[in-house]
Amino acid sequence: MIPIKANFESIHRVNAIMKEKVEEIMTRKVITVKETDSLQDVATVFKANKISGAPVLNDQEEVVGVVSEADILKVFDNFHWYAPILTTLDILHLHEEQSHDIQQDIEKAGAMKVEEIMSKNPETISPDTSIDDAAQIMHSTGFNRLPVVDGEGTLVGIVTRADIIASLYEK
Repeated sequence: MIPIKANFESIHRVNAIMKEKVEEIMTRKVITVKETDSLQDVATVFKANKISGAPVLNDQEEVVGVVSEADILKVFDNFHWYAPILTTLDILHLHEEQSHDIQQDIEKAGAMKVEEIMSKNPETISPDTSIDDAAQIMHSTGFNRLPVVDGEGTLVGIVTRADIIASLYEK
């Protein structure tokens, strides 16, 4: 059995961490994509950097959206052969006559532009936002990542659910 004192100490520690600012835990070297990038390019960036989403910038370097793997997967919902429960092996075993259609659909999706599928006008936060407030925003919006911008709207970082969870265990 865990002593009551240890429980209060843990709760106090978590509360203290959640009051810290996101600038303490945010990633400062943010991997971004442009709104005119193709989904093929974005998928390559995600894979190369082992990330699942990124802020989207316009030509003026302003944050205009966020794109994630989930956004890309939603594109495939429009294709008659795709079902989220299909595995790669299932797709490979679809009828031979469908394989040409599948290849065309994949190429069509890959050529789409980020601006067509991104979450537009994303919720952004400032570096001095508390970790607790960031977590509340993520919970209420369903977003897994929040771009961090300074007073001029310049991207200075990103905070993810993983960053918040890791902060609870690192201190």
